[in-house]
Amino acid sequence: MTANVQMSETFSQQATKINELAVMTQDDGMNNFIKVLDTTNSTSNTTGSIITVGGVGIGKSVVVGEHLNVHGNIHANGNITSDGSLTFGDADTDNVVFGADINSHIIPNTDDTYDLGSSTQKWKDLYVNGVAYVDSITLNGTAITSTGAELNKLTGVTADAADLNLLDGVTASTAELNYNDIGALGIAEVSKTVTSDASGNITFVNGTNDIDIASHDAGTNGLKLGGTLVTKSAADINNLSTDAEATAVAVSMAIALG
Repeated sequence: MTANVQMSETFSQQATKINELAVMTQDDGMNNFIKVLDTTNSTSNTTGSIITVGGVGIGKSVVVGEHLNVHGNIHANGNITSDGSLTFGDADTDNVVFGADINSHIIPNTDDTYDLGSSTQKWKDLYVNGVAYVDSITLNGTAITSTGAELNKLTGVTADAADLNLLDGVTASTAELNYNDIGALGIAEVSKTVTSDASGNITFVNGTNDIDIASHDAGTNGLKLGGTLVTKSAADINNLSTDAEATAVAVSMAIALG
């Protein structure tokens, strides 16, 4: 390739050959130092209008009109600012390592689309000093179905971690735990816990169910009336009805016989 070299001064004033190809000093009033009019684009590190097999040291700013393709590493001693989008890596074998702190919000561009971690690649501990806004929570594989209002019922609970850990190992089913879910205090519902109202009254459900006091032994345990233990057995109580009826019949016969 041939090219013309045009200089405004003599060659000896413009270039000095001292172990360097060319050393130039710009004189006052010169608009261009080196100007290459060839428009060949670069598609690799061996193509373009300027090709060098060595490094390039630049003491001032560099403005690139199109793309910048670097085959090696990029190191900046100052700040890096991007006015467009950034893509880091082209495979999951690449890494992004932060040696600095994050000094801004981290907000996704598309709502409700991207995850933070995965089922096989999880973040470790989460430290939050604020409010966590989540639509649902799963703890160790189990989904929490209680609403916020239901969880707020724990407000004021004085149980400590050891007390709450007592729940670990509870084998009661949902149906069994719902035994405590009654319509109103003082109403004894079928298959539910018996409770009393504020006055201590209990109203049993009207139906065919029996009220069985299994501990009643007509001696030391069982049914009390007004605080006094009933010492009669069911058979004794049933006999009272029979004896009363017999007495009434005998009295009626005696009156009839005069």
